[in-house]
Amino acid sequence: MIHLLLDALPEHIEADGRRYSVLTDFRDWVQFADMLADRALTPEERAVAALMWVSGPPEHVTAALVTALLGFYRADGLRQDPEETEEDDDEQPERPPVFDWRVDAAYIVGDFRRFYGIDLLEVGYLHWWKFRALFEALPEDSGCMKRIGYRSCDLSKIRNKAERQRIAAIQRQIRLPWEREEEAFGDALWDSMMV
Repeated sequence: MIHLLLDALPEHIEADGRRYSVLTDFRDWVQFADMLADRALTPEERAVAALMWVSGPPEHVTAALVTALLGFYRADGLRQDPEETEEDDDEQPERPPVFDWRVDAAYIVGDFRRFYGIDLLEVGYLHWWKFRALFEALPEDSGCMKRIGYRSCDLSKIRNKAERQRIAAIQRQIRLPWEREEEAFGDALWDSMMV
C-alpha cells in the first residue's frame, strides 16, 4: 500500500517478474472500465484489448498480467484494509452494481466541480489513483454517494413501509444493468487461457 501523502503514484505494474509501464490518466481507466463492460467482446478479446493499457506488453496475456491490470484499475495500492482477502470476497453473495462510470458520469463531473473545483471535462491530466482517492472521499451528500447509498440500501432492513416503498421507487429509477463484473471477466479469462 502506498502512502498517498508521501509516495509517488505508480506508473507501472509488475507481473511475471517484469515491470510494465501503464497509462495513468483517469480517462484511460474509465475507458478500461468501458472495455470490461463491453459484452460484444469475449473474455479473450478483452484480455488482448487490455494490453492497450500496457507499454511494451508481452506477446501473450498471462493471468498475472490481467490480475495486475485489474489491481491498478481498482487502485488496490490505496486500500486501507490489506487484510481483506479474495476468500472473503468469495463468501459474499453476488450483488448488483451500485455505480457505473458511464451511467453516472454527469454526477461525477458535477461532484468534482462542486466539491473540488475540478472541471473533469477540461483538466489536462489527473492520475487515476488520485481520481479514485478524490472519488472515494466525496461526501455523503454528493450526487455519486447518494446514488451509491440508494442502490446499496437493503430494503429488508427498513421497517417503515412508506420509507421502504420510497427507497424501492428510487432504486427502480436509478437501477443499473447487472452486467459489469470485472471478476467474472477475470474468472472467464483464467478458464480460457492456455498460458
